[in-house]
Amino acid sequence: MNIDLEELKKDKEKNFQDRLKFIDEYVEWLKKTPNDVWSKQQKKALE
Repeated sequence: MNIDLEELKKDKEKNFQDRLKFIDEYVEWLKKTPNDVWSKQQKKALE
């Protein structure tokens, strides 16, 4: 089995960038969503 280290590095970087994008989008959603809405969703996620 051959492992392409360059391909793995590219995948790792893409994954990192995708995570940063998700965090930015989530923060924007939190900023524009009333506390009672997102806090209910957070509570459901923790159940």
